[in-house]
Amino acid sequence: MDDDCKKWAQVLWNYLKLDQPLVKSDVIIGLGCHDIRVAERAAKLYLQDWAPLILFTGYLGNHTVGVWHQPEADIFSETAVKLGVPIDRILLERKATNTGENIRFAYQTLKEKDIPVKRIILVQQPFMERRVYATYLQQWPEDKENVQAIVTSPTMELDEYPNKHVGNMDNLIEYMLAVFERIRDYPKRGFQVEQEIFPEVREAQRNLLQAGYRPK
Repeated sequence: MDDDCKKWAQVLWNYLKLDQPLVKSDVIIGLGCHDIRVAERAAKLYLQDWAPLILFTGYLGNHTVGVWHQPEADIFSETAVKLGVPIDRILLERKATNTGENIRFAYQTLKEKDIPVKRIILVQQPFMERRVYATYLQQWPEDKENVQAIVTSPTMELDEYPNKHVGNMDNLIEYMLAVFERIRDYPKRGFQVEQEIFPEVREAQRNLLQAGYRPK
C-alpha cells in the first residue's frame, strides 16, 4: 500500500470513529461481528465497573455466516466469561443479523427481562462507531431523549486493526468503504439518521475507489 492510500484510509478511519467519552451506564451492549476484540472490550468495561450487565446481540452476519458455527452472541459470551465476567451478568440475543436488528432486538430483550435503562454503552468495531450511533438514533424504539447512549470500541489505531482473524489492511479499507456507503445512503431508506459527511472524507472515499478498492 502506498502512502497516499494509507493517508486516505486514515481520513476514513478518523471520520468513522467517534471517540465518545465513557459514562457509567445500566448496560453494555456488545454488537455481534467477526472481531472477537469487541467482546473483549465489552468484558473489560464490565470488569472496570462501567455497567453491571452485558447484553450480547447477534446471530450470524455477512462476515461470520459459514465461518462461525455458533451465534455471534454465544461466542462473545464465552469470550467474556473466560475473561472473568460472571455468566449470570450476561444476557444473550441470538436473532439479529444486521446493525438495525442488533439495536431493536437488544431493546426488546431488555424489555422482556424488565430491565429499565437510562444509559447504554454500545460496543462495536472502531470503524463502525458512527454507523452504530446513527442507527441507534433512528431505530431504538424508546424515547431517545430519556436514554443516553454512547458508542465505544476496542482501543486501537488504524495500523493495529488488521490481524489474521479480521483480515489485512486492504480488507479493512474495503470494510470502511462499505460502512461509508451505508452512512451516506441508509438515511434515505429510514435505517439511520443523517450524518454530516465532510469534503475531505468524500475525497478520500473517491480516491480509494479510483485506486481500485471496492466496498465489501
